[in-house]
Amino acid sequence: MRLEQLRYIIEIADTGSFTSASERLFIAQPSLSQAVASLEKELNVTLFTRYRTGAVPTQIGLQIIAHARDVMRGIGEIEKLTASDCSKISTRITIGVIPTLSAYLLPQVIESYREKFPNVAIRIREQGTEKILRDCQTREINIGLISVHGKRSLNDEEFHFQHLVDGRLMAYVGARCSLANRKKITFRELLPFQLFLYGDEFSLHRYCLEQISQYGRPNIISTTHNPESIKRFVMQSEAVGFGPDLSLLNDIYVKAGAIFPLEITDASEIHFGILTNRKRKPDVAVDAFIKKILSYGHRL
Repeated sequence: MRLEQLRYIIEIADTGSFTSASERLFIAQPSLSQAVASLEKELNVTLFTRYRTGAVPTQIGLQIIAHARDVMRGIGEIEKLTASDCSKISTRITIGVIPTLSAYLLPQVIESYREKFPNVAIRIREQGTEKILRDCQTREINIGLISVHGKRSLNDEEFHFQHLVDGRLMAYVGARCSLANRKKITFRELLPFQLFLYGDEFSLHRYCLEQISQYGRPNIISTTHNPESIKRFVMQSEAVGFGPDLSLLNDIYVKAGAIFPLEITDASEIHFGILTNRKRKPDVAVDAFIKKILSYGHRL
């Protein structure tokens, strides 16, 4: 049982539907439904009677939701007690983060966070999802900001994954490439082209190889951990690069017409989110940082 699950069932009870609750909580409805179903399985009860038009708490559901409200009120009181002492907390938080979220999320999160926690040192490790998973497992990092491709699930006995936002995988090329005038493409069509990929510690690397390998042997020209290097190489060659639509949305090279994004029509959604180790000890500074990420992440 997790605090966010209690928050979810309270919101569903208050709004009368999973759809309305997901909108107010800024999470995808499937993620909300999965979290509630997991709680019901853990407690071996049915919390809500689902209808086409909404959801109504069962009798046992009403009792559990009442207790959930008491728990959340208690959490609120604890937060109030610690709020006045935040400036006195002196510790360090280590964050493993993929480049996309490092560039588009962390600057505003850290600036806001440090207003309340000025003496907390924040160490950022920009790396791929696979490396973040290993570091989270060994607890070398406090928080991971990752991307998940396809049907892979990271909510298990070891990891806790909190969804932030969904995105799409894009290919991109320079003006010299014959694909520059295209808007969409498939993995099969990418097989003949030279590919410049992120390194193998990135989940995007593995996903691209898995998809293109269905049609033949991928032509990988090089790999790197630096997204800037990929973009610069693509601009000066006929190679194809890959990245989430989020990372290309306000990209200066896209705006300048130096690289051209192509939607990969048969690519699955990318799920961005926060990864933590379930066995980590409660920490006021870390928990507050996660809460800050969630508040900013849902605006992406």
